[in-house]
Amino acid sequence: MTADLIRGTPRMHTLGIGDRWLLAAALGLVAAGGVAMASASSTVNPVLASRHAMWVAIGMSASLLIGKASYQRWLDLGWVVYGASIAALLVVLVAGAVRLGAARWLSVFGFSLQPSEFAKISTIWVLARYLSGEPAPLAPRAVLASLAIAGCPALLVFLQPDFGSATIFAVVWIGMLWAAGVSRRMMTLLAAGSAACLPIGWHLLKDYQRDRLMAFLNPEADPLGAGYTLIQSTIAIGAGQWFGRGWFAGTQNQLSFLPERHSDFIFSVIGEEWGLVGCLTVVALFWLLVARMLRIARWTPEPQGRLMVAGVVCWIAYQAVVNMGMVMGLLPVVGVPLPFISYGGSSMVSLWIALGAVQSVAKGA
Repeated sequence: MTADLIRGTPRMHTLGIGDRWLLAAALGLVAAGGVAMASASSTVNPVLASRHAMWVAIGMSASLLIGKASYQRWLDLGWVVYGASIAALLVVLVAGAVRLGAARWLSVFGFSLQPSEFAKISTIWVLARYLSGEPAPLAPRAVLASLAIAGCPALLVFLQPDFGSATIFAVVWIGMLWAAGVSRRMMTLLAAGSAACLPIGWHLLKDYQRDRLMAFLNPEADPLGAGYTLIQSTIAIGAGQWFGRGWFAGTQNQLSFLPERHSDFIFSVIGEEWGLVGCLTVVALFWLLVARMLRIARWTPEPQGRLMVAGVVCWIAYQAVVNMGMVMGLLPVVGVPLPFISYGGSSMVSLWIALGAVQSVAKGA
């Protein structure tokens, strides 16, 4: 059965919904998020659970609409959406709402909008359109042009400051370059250039961002400051053991020891209340989601569709690994939500839009 999930036959759509296993994986993640959100929000703001469900419904509706049309239509609109995203990111720097020391949100008709989330999908659309027209191996000119496309929103997001989301643009760019046929020599040069820029990047970080990175190495050095959230997170996951403490029974969660438990650290709630079994279930659902998208990319003959799916894979897989790794203390805390699970309307809707575009590709594969 496992081999069939990845290989299977070229025709993947059923009843016009696209890839049914891809949809099942996303729905499973949303269900896990809903269960965790009900518990996590109970001591933060119970209204968050119903808002979370509302954003899921809006996202799924948008996904169905996106999936019904040809993905070529959305790629044709890529530059328009990309331009609007860049404009919104510029407005955020000037008049964005500040939360937790960063200006990342715009207030639109009473709702908080995070433009960086929609910039991710628009950047993928533009890169797919541009790189698909360039011959392989990619010429240095094409690499630099694509760097400008991905680098513009990445820089604006970094300035908010949001280091975690900025790295997502970098990973998407590298992944799509690889899928487009960049040479190994060029990849080596890019890796060397990135390594050379690390000292500069370190000095560009805010003090609290550097503190977070240092806390990863030794959280006990500042247990009530930079290391506090990481310590509480690892305590929560460890307390869950095999099967967890039970729904609404996690002490780190219910006694409010764990900060941001409804958003970036919701995986800690899953670990405490549902144990290793719950965590592995979430990991398995992400594996299925990524495996199905990789299979769609494999069977898609059209370069634009293949590159777009590759970009979405890099986005979701990287963000999921970084989030789960940071809450377990395996990676530095950089503040990115867990896809389809963490609270956040902009994140949820943009992810479902991306999934709808992937399903559109699947129908034609």
